[in-house]
Amino acid sequence: MASAAPQTEWQQGEWQLDLGAWAPKAKTAGLDSSSKWNFNGGLGYALSDKWALRYDYHGLKTKMDDFKTTGNEHEVNLAYSLGKNAAVFAGWNRIGNKFDNSLKGFKDTTNNVAQLGLATKFDLAKNLAFYADGAVGTKKTSLWEAGLAYTINNDWDLNAGYRYLDTKLDEDNNIKYRGFLVGLSYRFGGHKAAPAPAPIPAPEPVAPVVETPAVPQHVYNDYYVDSIHFASDVDTPLASESQKLQNFVAVAKAHPDSTFKLIGNTDSDASQAYNEDLSKRRVENVAKYAEDNGVSGSRLNLNYKGENTPVASNATEQGKADNRRVDIWEHK
Repeated sequence: MASAAPQTEWQQGEWQLDLGAWAPKAKTAGLDSSSKWNFNGGLGYALSDKWALRYDYHGLKTKMDDFKTTGNEHEVNLAYSLGKNAAVFAGWNRIGNKFDNSLKGFKDTTNNVAQLGLATKFDLAKNLAFYADGAVGTKKTSLWEAGLAYTINNDWDLNAGYRYLDTKLDEDNNIKYRGFLVGLSYRFGGHKAAPAPAPIPAPEPVAPVVETPAVPQHVYNDYYVDSIHFASDVDTPLASESQKLQNFVAVAKAHPDSTFKLIGNTDSDASQAYNEDLSKRRVENVAKYAEDNGVSGSRLNLNYKGENTPVASNATEQGKADNRRVDIWEHK
C-alpha cells in the first residue's frame, strides 16, 4: 500500500504526497531480468481520524537479461487505523505484466486483484522507525515491503526499504518483482498542524479566573490556574485553547508579584525520551505565547515531565487527550 513508509494513524482532512523510486528485478519460469529504476508515487487523504483513502503507483520496468518487462501497478486502498502502530487496508490492485521480448513467447497480462493487508510502524529511536506492510489477494497475488523511515519534522519523512510483489502470469507460472526503494513524503492539511495562537490585540479587560485544581495535586503556595491541551504528537496548543491562554495572561498581569510554573506532559505513545522532548517543546510554546503578550519570561518557571505524570489512563483515547497538556500553577 505504500510508495513510502505507511502511515498507521492520521488526522481528518490531512493529505500525504509520496514521491520515490525503486529498482525491481523480475523472475518467472526460471528466467531473470536485470533491475531498473522506476518512478513510485502516491497520494492519500484522511477521511476521518480513523479512515483514509490512498492511491499508489509503481513502475514495473526492468532491463534485459533473459527478458525485460515494461508494465506498471496501480493501487487504490481504504485503510483503517488500529492505533499508533498498526492499520488494516483493503482495495484493488491493477498489475500490468508487459514484456519487450517476443523471443521467449511471454504474453502480456493484466491482473485486477482484490487485496487485504496490514501496515505496521514501530519507533526505534527519536525520529527513526521500522515499518512493514503486506497484503494477499486474488490472482495468486501477495506483496510486502519493509524498511526504515526517518522523520525530518511533522510534515516530512524519508524512507528506504525493500519491496516484493508476486502475482499470476499464466496457468503455470507466477511472476515476481523485487528490489530496493527510496522515498520522500510530505503531509499537509488536517488539524494536527494548527499554528500557535497568534498575538491577540489587547482585549477588553478580562476578570482573572483561577480554577481549583480538578486533578493535578496541590502544592503548598502553588495555585492551579489551568491546563492547556494539545493534539497527538503536536507541540502547539489546540485552537480551542485560545481562551485559556488569554486567561493565563490576564491572571499573570493581575498578579504582578507572582511567578508561574508551566509543567509539560504527554500521553504514553512513542518513547520516553521522545515524550520528554515533546513536553519540553509544549512548555516552551506556552511560555512564548505569554511573553509575546506582555508577561516577563523571568516570571515563568518551565518544567516538563513527559509521560510520567498522567491524570488519566492512557488505555483510552480520551485519557490520552487529557494527558496531552501543560499545567499552569501560580506561585505566591
